[in-house]
Amino acid sequence: MSIIEKQINPELLNTLYDMFNSITIPKRVSTSKRKNTTGMKTIIFGLVKYRVKYKDKPTHGISRFTNLYPEIYDELNTIIKQIYPDFTYTTIQVNHNGVIDYHTDTNNLGDTVILSFGEYTGGNLIIKNNNIEIEYNMNCNSIRFDASLVLHKVNNDIIGNKFSLIYFTSKK
Repeated sequence: MSIIEKQINPELLNTLYDMFNSITIPKRVSTSKRKNTTGMKTIIFGLVKYRVKYKDKPTHGISRFTNLYPEIYDELNTIIKQIYPDFTYTTIQVNHNGVIDYHTDTNNLGDTVILSFGEYTGGNLIIKNNNIEIEYNMNCNSIRFDASLVLHKVNNDIIGNKFSLIYFTSKK
């Protein structure tokens, strides 16, 4: 298991923080069987799989939030290229004060990058490998790992205003 951890200069995230605070991030309508995801505030940028299939219509395309907030999408792309210039991805999930139980991201292909920022405490990322838990303080920190293979969760003790960015490539 390879994990790369990088600290992030908080100034790099100031513009994005202001952008997120100027929009309404909707509560997630969970289609997964994961616990503690309903009610999480989430938006997706980049390539997505459409939930409803129509005859003679594509099954994948650009998310509505990418079209609705192109300036945020551009800023998200700028940030990741400054931290991991070689990282490739198709999709960016943004969680606001997101909490989730242990899971693997089975629909992800290759590495995932998670980074968090904001005015908050708690909400640490826990990665579990061979029954050993490693806890990461994610505030202005990033973790790169294969989330499809490694169990991970986010603690349910967030106080404040936390944004998490999850960059990944979808298998589907």
